[in-house]
Amino acid sequence: MLEIKLEKSSSLAILYALVALGTVVLAKFAAVTGNAGAMSRRILEKLPPESESNARLCFSQDRYIFHVLRSDGITFLCMANDTFGS
Repeated sequence: MLEIKLEKSSSLAILYALVALGTVVLAKFAAVTGNAGAMSRRILEKLPPESESNARLCFSQDRYIFHVLRSDGITFLCMANDTFGS
C-alpha cells in the first residue's frame, strides 16, 4: 500500500521523480513524505530487462499515476496525482 503525506505545496503536479541507471537511483525529487521512494524502487526492479529499452509505461496505484520512460538504460520515473491525468 502506498502511503503519502503531502507537504505544504500540495498543488504540485509531480510528487516524486527519479532518474536511475538500471536499478541504481542517480537522482530523486520528493515533494511528499511516505513510501513513494520504496514503491518507486520496487517498480524499477520489476521493469523489463535492459534488452527491452526505449519503452514508455504508465500505470496507477491507489490515487497515483506512475509514468516511466526508459532510454538507453536510463530510467526516468515520476509519480503524480491521478487527478493530474496521464
